[in-house]
Amino acid sequence: MQNERWLCLFIVEVQGSTCKVRWLRVVYTEFEEFTRDAEFLVTQEEGESFDYVEGFVFSNSDDPINGWPSVPLDPDHEFNPAYIPQTASSVLYCLEVALHYRNSDRPSTVDTAVSRLLERLGFIQRLKFQLNVSYVEFLLRVKQVEEHAKANGNWDSPHPWLNIFISKSSIVDFDRTVFRKMLKDGVGGPMLIYPLLRSKWDSRTSVVLPEGEIFYIVALLRFVPKGPTVEKLVAQNHEIIKWCNKEGLDFKLYLPHYQSKEDWKRHFGNQWTRFVERKTSFDPMAILAPGQNFFKRTHTIKP
Repeated sequence: MQNERWLCLFIVEVQGSTCKVRWLRVVYTEFEEFTRDAEFLVTQEEGESFDYVEGFVFSNSDDPINGWPSVPLDPDHEFNPAYIPQTASSVLYCLEVALHYRNSDRPSTVDTAVSRLLERLGFIQRLKFQLNVSYVEFLLRVKQVEEHAKANGNWDSPHPWLNIFISKSSIVDFDRTVFRKMLKDGVGGPMLIYPLLRSKWDSRTSVVLPEGEIFYIVALLRFVPKGPTVEKLVAQNHEIIKWCNKEGLDFKLYLPHYQSKEDWKRHFGNQWTRFVERKTSFDPMAILAPGQNFFKRTHTIKP
């Protein structure tokens, strides 16, 4: 294990010393255009798209955490709201992409490759932000956010997060009600949304996914002070899930915590029998993961 760890570190260091990343964020007003472009990029063959594709929703406001200021990649970049069409709704959408290239590549070669990939996308042309960073800097971008959050005390605050997989067939309805109405002012942190491909997942695992080849991950990554606000936002998470169930959306909670066996059976759907058979075969005494409370433990572990 130690040798594998050192090998991974060596690979990252070598890769980081020879590679750089063109990191971009582009802005959309229309959800349908945003999802069309994101789906186009993730369904292209290797080498015909960006090396990294994600996205997020942000409030159409000047709020420093939830609004326009959260989009630029560099303090020197300016988000000019004058470029936002008057027809824009309460929220906007950002597609975040990256292209890996070698230090030896000419800048013009990288510019050409990026332009070729962007020319088929329908974002607001004047709301494009890009930055060249080292491969290692790009890998550590979330770590830097974590360190900043620890420095200002936010990292230790409660995280009433909500993570959902939503099918392509249901994502427009989710946007119309949840993003544009329930969460139009933001959540005090990132609201991630981007498409995933079912064919990239190993069907032998017990993870449960929505129907169809394309589905979306929605992650509401809140950071809030301790107090009544936490309970309020947890209640809002439940309200969102309740609405999804009421409207019949095709969705699955990621890392769910249900309270009843019936809830778990509904979650697994037609994979429930397979899951029970695996549990019986590989954990017959229900020693593993007892917190879900639907497999009765038959063996007491002595300290």
